Amino acid sequence: MNNPLQTKTTGITDSPELIDLEKPEQGLELQVGSNVFRNTNGVLTLQGKEQVVLEMQSEPLALLLTMDFYDDQGTRVGHIRRNALSAHSAGRFTVQAKTGREATQDDSPSVTVADRASGHTVFEACLIQRRKVRITVGHFYSHQGELVTISPHYCRIGTGLTLFGDVTESRGDAASIG
Repeated sequence: MNNPLQTKTTGITDSPELIDLEKPEQGLELQVGSNVFRNTNGVLTLQGKEQVVLEMQSEPLALLLTMDFYDDQGTRVGHIRRNALSAHSAGRFTVQAKTGREATQDDSPSVTVADRASGHTVFEACLIQRRKVRITVGHFYSHQGELVTISPHYCRIGTGLTLFGDVTESRGDAASIG
């Protein structure tokens, strides 16, 4: 998709020569569990509200997370902006960000958020290829107080919505679930 082949004639009209024209980079592909959201702007909307924003930083190559955290009543209990915790969130969460030179399996930029009290990972994402981000772990609440669970196999919000294996073209907009 990013590199369509186009023809260019080189003086002789009977012999077209194939050339490879670079297109500018397009949006991020977000893999949420086994679901794929192509060509997104990096925003994940849950139940109608932007809750997760993922960005790529080029030098050094890093994945940046902006996210709001809620409790089971829908009250905001934490905020992360570009991998930095807000002052009132630092007592509850930890953020670990890993940078890398390129997006390879051994040296992949990632960001992990853990709950200090339980020690459990509440969110984890990694850059798996250039412009492709995989959210591998999610165990947090939406702004409506419903538990969001993301595993490598599915994405579930509450007890009413489970997605697995869906592929969606976002056309430069947010990836929207629920």
